[in-house]
Amino acid sequence: MQDNLSTYKIWAPDNALWAQWAKPALFVNEPSGQISAPPEIPVINWISSAVYNTMIIVDLPGKKGVEEGLALAEMGFRPIPLYNGVNAPSRESMIVDVQEIAAALYSGAEVLNSLRIRDDAPPVFMLDSERMSGRAKEQGKYDNRWCVFPQDMPSADFILSCGIREIIVRSSEIRNDLSHILCRYQEKGIKISQSSMSEPLRGIKVHRPSQFKSLLYRFQVTMNLSRNSAGGFGCKIPEAMESSSSSGRRYYGIG
Repeated sequence: MQDNLSTYKIWAPDNALWAQWAKPALFVNEPSGQISAPPEIPVINWISSAVYNTMIIVDLPGKKGVEEGLALAEMGFRPIPLYNGVNAPSRESMIVDVQEIAAALYSGAEVLNSLRIRDDAPPVFMLDSERMSGRAKEQGKYDNRWCVFPQDMPSADFILSCGIREIIVRSSEIRNDLSHILCRYQEKGIKISQSSMSEPLRGIKVHRPSQFKSLLYRFQVTMNLSRNSAGGFGCKIPEAMESSSSSGRRYYGIG
């Protein structure tokens, strides 16, 4: 198995146009336990080949996003991991279980490394649709919930300058955080399409989300998440304990 940095560089090679948006969060800690065999590559039947005016966002649960990303890589797309929740040392403590995603990225690196993908190949941005699942800041848990912000993806102007005219979202639904990004693209005339497991590829109109382009949006969202000092999202939430102090409650590790 490759080490952390080598594995990350396979997914984000220096010369690849879109690699500057790759997130290193799941490459900080190697997956615990034995790395499984290479991911099972699914058959892609909703697009026939890499189209150079098309960008894809795969927003699927768990390792399915990595598997579809690799399948699209075999067609000529460049898969870019946007996973931004840290992999905790203990799988049981994580609010969002990212262990299988991390394992798929490490085992899938060998598959990706064997492919010849152009540096300017159209991108596939991979997201975990379960990134905001679970209870917020649950005591005793490792809170690695995360979301994607407009700053995490290329701007509409950059996309247009690269010849991208259509974005396909591979997901069962358009999640709120992603809609803030897609609406910006839509405003610039970029076509948005969706491919779900149950419906064929179709053009859609993304509805304007609440607090669209509001300065408060990012602040309010991040206040409910737990930043990691090394980057990304992930932090152990201390457990409360009873106290006779005037506050009535203290936390392990605080005060």
